[in-house]
Amino acid sequence: MLAPSLKPEKREYYRLQFPRAERPLLTIGERHYEVLDCSVRGLRCIINEWQPPLPVGEQIEGLMQFHGRAQTPIRGLVIRMQHNEIALYLPASEIPFSLLRKEERYLIAHYRGQAL
Repeated sequence: MLAPSLKPEKREYYRLQFPRAERPLLTIGERHYEVLDCSVRGLRCIINEWQPPLPVGEQIEGLMQFHGRAQTPIRGLVIRMQHNEIALYLPASEIPFSLLRKEERYLIAHYRGQAL
């Protein structure tokens, strides 16, 4: 039996996690959300208590801005709200894999050996 930390990943896509100082911003209309992690087909954001919740099932369109670098349009569906987090699924679009790899290289170069 595998130790808990060695269990195989059950997600279909690799997720890139961001340290607090490097979290991208997702802008939906006038609202801004910090992105905790993302993959080519989904992302997870923080909902602050002063922000109105996004209903599960709602379709959203917005722009994701990576900490002063690249940006990409986001079209997705709210699939989960838990505590102060929201999960979006991007069935009709995706975050370019090349962009995620570029972000990953940046994070490795600047945060190697640090816990995210």
